[in-house]
Amino acid sequence: MTLLELTLTVATVVLTVSLIFTVRWGRQLERLRVARDQDTTAALSAAEQDEVMTLTLSSSLPPDDPSLQLGLPNCQPLFVALVQTIDTGVIVVNRACQIVFHNDTAIHLLAGQPDMRGSGLITLVRDHQADRLAHDAMIDGEQRELTIRPLATGRTLHLQFIPLYTASRDIVGALITIRDLTQISMLERARRDLVANVSHELRTPLASLKLLVETLQSTPPPDIAARMLEQMAQEIDAVTQLVDELHELSRLESGRVSLKLEPLAVWPVIERAIERIRPQAERKCHTICIELVSDLPLALMDGDRIGQVLLNLLHNAVKFTPEGGTITVTAQVLHLAVDDPPSRT
Repeated sequence: MTLLELTLTVATVVLTVSLIFTVRWGRQLERLRVARDQDTTAALSAAEQDEVMTLTLSSSLPPDDPSLQLGLPNCQPLFVALVQTIDTGVIVVNRACQIVFHNDTAIHLLAGQPDMRGSGLITLVRDHQADRLAHDAMIDGEQRELTIRPLATGRTLHLQFIPLYTASRDIVGALITIRDLTQISMLERARRDLVANVSHELRTPLASLKLLVETLQSTPPPDIAARMLEQMAQEIDAVTQLVDELHELSRLESGRVSLKLEPLAVWPVIERAIERIRPQAERKCHTICIELVSDLPLALMDGDRIGQVLLNLLHNAVKFTPEGGTITVTAQVLHLAVDDPPSRT
């Protein structure tokens, strides 16, 4: 075998071994990330915990540290690179609850200093309950979970504490994962508010419809029955408007709404919105005054979308104007200089 062939053979073996290590550790770290994303509470296997502990501690502690029970793996740079790219915060502490490793995401979520290695966990999380749970997890070997909201960031964070073992099953530290649930919490709160608002808006027309139907079942005089049927039609229109608004909201959130901009006259759009809201205004004895302004130029707009905006504004006006009040609708041209502040009038 020539020297060139021997060199190529050795290089092939080295590349093969490196690829095996890379795939092996990549799969294990991917399983860890997926487990955190799915909020699983299943414990990691002892072999996986040993491997993670080896990687994290070996990358951060001096060779003579008593916490190091395993050798330094060859794929340490791969682990660090992977942990730095995930959107979950990762912290590793030793038995003294001192930070021996953290990724940048953990620092960002907890608003800590760039390098917190060697500091106590309480210095970074600034939460005594989180610090206590880390101690408890390393005492009894049971996983812990906690949701906190640090004052420094206002985020909603979910922490999971996982004890880490050596090959002899001695607990040498804890792995702490941090997930940002702020967006999920906001969406959940918005969902609850939406359900509450829709329930409130549906309750009034449905109650009126029920009362009107019960009255019609008693066979009232024809003139009273006709008036009640008209009121029922108005209540149905209110429910239909609410359903249309919910449908429009779903289209907006899905990104399926496209604007059809074209030069249009302003007053026809306003008049259509007024005619749609007029039955509700008359029911509360409101007077709708229209102040016509001549010579309005054409406006570049989507007539249907602007009409929906005007209808929502008129609906609020009818809702919050005292009974027997006056609602005035006008349109005018505003001449603004470039440096003028925006106007809400």
